[in-house]
Amino acid sequence: MKKFLKLLTFGLCAFMLVSCNEKERENTLASEKTYVIATNAEYPPFEYLENDKIVGLDADIISEIAKKTGIKYEWKNMNFDGLIPALQTKKIDVAIAGMSITPERAKAVNFSILYLTSNVAIIANKSKPINGKEDLINKTYGAELGTTKEAVARKIKGASVVPFSSNTAALVALKSGKIDGIVVDESVANSFVQKNPDLVLVTCLDGEPKAIAFNKDSVTLKEKFDKALKELLDDGTITKLREKYGV
Repeated sequence: MKKFLKLLTFGLCAFMLVSCNEKERENTLASEKTYVIATNAEYPPFEYLENDKIVGLDADIISEIAKKTGIKYEWKNMNFDGLIPALQTKKIDVAIAGMSITPERAKAVNFSILYLTSNVAIIANKSKPINGKEDLINKTYGAELGTTKEAVARKIKGASVVPFSSNTAALVALKSGKIDGIVVDESVANSFVQKNPDLVLVTCLDGEPKAIAFNKDSVTLKEKFDKALKELLDDGTITKLREKYGV
């Protein structure tokens, strides 16, 4: 009996040692991993390219989260409509792109706690003015493919909606008179108008909550980001970043 108990004790100790070693190995691998964080860097001031580097509000938020969590990461710039499929197939680890939370998206990915709410706005060309909400009907609007702005545009009475692969392409179409307006976030609209004096902000619609997206399996990573985001919200860091970028 004593011999059996000794063997049992030895077995339990060996199992615990292996479990501890596995846990340490997992933690080591996690700390050594370089996470791929994807965005669509055509959405200033959330994310845009400056000297071939991804910068903006979301980029700064990720930088602050990395400081708190100790993660290593690299950026991947891609079309907005490819972000969620890339998360689902685990080609990327995280997506942050001024992404609005919707019930449909929540079925496909997990979202972090929201970090801001942004109004939706419509911009037009001064040469083809839209003079307010009463002027919105029966117009042609551009919106980035796969965004909630495309859905917003389709709700406008009599609207024709042209989806674009990027906001840059929609902006070119607006400036050349091929469409009557673009539907974007208010802060993005302000950025476009500031840089393009031939454009004007027409009106603002209801706001949308923004969050960071993860694969459904990335529970631990999402928890780390949520904890860091909450701290950044509580200590005023995100408020200061929003003021910096005028969001």
